Parts: sequence; structure tokens; C-alpha cells
Amino acid sequence: MSETHAPTENAQPLFSDVEVEQFGADDVTAGKAIGQMLSLLFLYTVIAMGLVSWWTFRAVESSDQATASTETVEH
Repeated sequence: MSETHAPTENAQPLFSDVEVEQFGADDVTAGKAIGQMLSLLFLYTVIAMGLVSWWTFRAVESSDQATASTETVEH
């Protein structure tokens, strides 16, 4: 039991040429917006990573200095 579909003779396109051009323009606009959003999120991530790395380095450095000064006083 196979089904065969006969082609329709007067098939009209789903969208007019003007609508297809508008879809293309909308796609370009959306692509630019998504690209800008991804760029800003990447920049935010790099800046946040830098700040957290600096903060961690400072915390470890001050912790090491406190430990070293405590060890010096005990000896």
C-alpha cells in the first residue's frame, strides 16, 4: 500500500518575491544583532575572568604573607 501524490498543476509559491526579500533583510538584521550580543558577552566574560583572577591572586598572596609572618614569629 504505497501512496503516490500527484503533482498539483497550478502550484503557487508560498511567499511573494517581496516577502522573500524582506525575510532576507530580517535575517541580516538578526544576524548582526546576535553577533553583537555574542561579542559583548565574550568581552564581559574576559573582563570578569581577569577580575576574578586578580582577586584570587591577591587573596592567595595575602594569605601566604600572613602564613610566612606567623612562621617567622614562631621560630
